[in-house]
Amino acid sequence: MNGTPNQNKHYDWKGKTILIAEDMESSNYYFEAALRKTNVNILWAVNGKEAVEKVENNKEIQAVLMDINMPEMNGLEATRKIRKIRHDLPVIVQTAYVLSHEEEKSYEFGANAFMSKPIKLNDLLETLDEFLSKPVASG
Repeated sequence: MNGTPNQNKHYDWKGKTILIAEDMESSNYYFEAALRKTNVNILWAVNGKEAVEKVENNKEIQAVLMDINMPEMNGLEATRKIRKIRHDLPVIVQTAYVLSHEEEKSYEFGANAFMSKPIKLNDLLETLDEFLSKPVASG
């Protein structure tokens, strides 16, 4: 991801499925609007526990967008559990709580990428494209 805006690039992820683990309704509206034109199939989880269960039960998931601060099970613990279930599944951690150690901690728990909120549309699309444009093992 080079950070340079790429307004002309068209993302078409038809046939791809991502899981968005996010408990804030306003963030869900943003992701839904941001990804509408990409044709990606979106599954939703409102907490880390539900995210882990969805990964266990949906082999078609090809990337996870994981919020850190969620009820029942936080995103870092959920990432660690997902990593044990499907070690090749890309997990992109995102958070509004950007402390100096959060990014490092995310990678220690198994994240493949880290994004801080507010997430810029181009950064979201470029980061997802990095993972959705290559094949992922399912299992």
